[in-house]
This record gives sequence, C-alpha cells and structure tokens, in this order.
Amino acid sequence: MAETGLLTRFVPDRLRHSSVYRLFLRLTRVLQFFSAVISLGLFSSRVYKIYRLVNAVKEQRGINNANGAVEGILAAAVLYTLLAMILMLILKRGGPTWLRWLWVLLDLAFVGAFIAVTVLTRPNGGLAGPRHCYNTRNANASNTGTQGNAADQSCNLPWGTFILAILSTILHAITAAFHEVRDHHQSIKRTKRVKDEQLQREDQMRINDNYHNDV
Repeated sequence: MAETGLLTRFVPDRLRHSSVYRLFLRLTRVLQFFSAVISLGLFSSRVYKIYRLVNAVKEQRGINNANGAVEGILAAAVLYTLLAMILMLILKRGGPTWLRWLWVLLDLAFVGAFIAVTVLTRPNGGLAGPRHCYNTRNANASNTGTQGNAADQSCNLPWGTFILAILSTILHAITAAFHEVRDHHQSIKRTKRVKDEQLQREDQMRINDNYHNDV
C-alpha cells in the first residue's frame, strides 16, 4: 500500500510502524469529532438564544449572517469526522489509496474552514464574535454585552467556539499530514509469502522442463 499523508514519509520508520503512532492518529480523529460536536453545541445554543431574543424583543434586528456560516461549518465538520471514524473502524489502514488521499484533501479543506471560524469568532472584531450578535439594520446598536444588554450572556459562548476552532485547525492539519501505514511485520510476511510462491512456481517449471527433456 502506498504511503499517504503529506508528511508521513518523514516520520522515522520505527515510529511509523509502531502501535503508538496508530493510536495517536486514531485518537486525533476522535478529538476532532468531540471538538466539532462541542463547538456546534455551544454555538447552536448561542444562536437559539439570539433567535429567541430577536423574536421576543428586538424584532427589527436580524442575526448576523456570519453565525449561519459558522454553524454550517461546524455541522459539516461533525458529519465528516463521524464518517471518518466509522470508516477508520471498518477499513484497514484507512482504506484504498485514493480514499486516503481524499481524506487529505478534505482535512486540508477543514483546516481552511476552521481558520475561517477562528476569524469569524475572534474576540476582537469577529463578525460572529463575543460582542457581535445582531445586524445594525434598523437599530442604533449592533451588539449585546456592554452596549446592548448587560444581562444577555448569549454572546459569551463564541469564546468556546473560538478556542475549539484553533484546536480543530491543528487536529485536521495533523490528520492531513500523517496517515497510518501498513504494519511492518505484516509487510515482511507478505513479501516472504510472495517470494515463496515465486520460488514454488520456478521449481515447478524446472520439474516440468526436466520431465519434457526426459521424454
């Protein structure tokens, strides 16, 4: 099986074929999933509170479009990491080579997506950040917290999303760069088996040649 992952070839051979390396990569996938789930839960809770507040009190205000973009990215990340974990358990070493390279491309895409989430939810100036819940359309103030409503805590939740987005960016970069490889001992056994089969075929051919020569 061809090695996949952007930096797998640079991992020392002894470490690359160890169980510690495989466990690290699988744990990284699990952490990706939980990071995305927790982020989605936090952000969805915040968006729900904003919708409720908009409908009940601030009817002329709308929710910032950046919130929908962040929630969409987080939902896609949950589905992707869940599918990746399931296939990781079903398929040996992540499946065929083309599928493993597809994981690389998708992980790189999610690196970019989570960088976007980090920018959108950053504390200072992020459009979906802690102090930017509402559009300025038909309203004098555009955010909650100090300027909007001091009792409204719904805009504090992006802090968790912001921190987890940074973590998810790192985790997806790891799984894009490093992949599992075929077990070293299994590769040796397979190579030996192929050689033995080749020798058997050569021996059989020599026997057949000797038989025809004698006849």
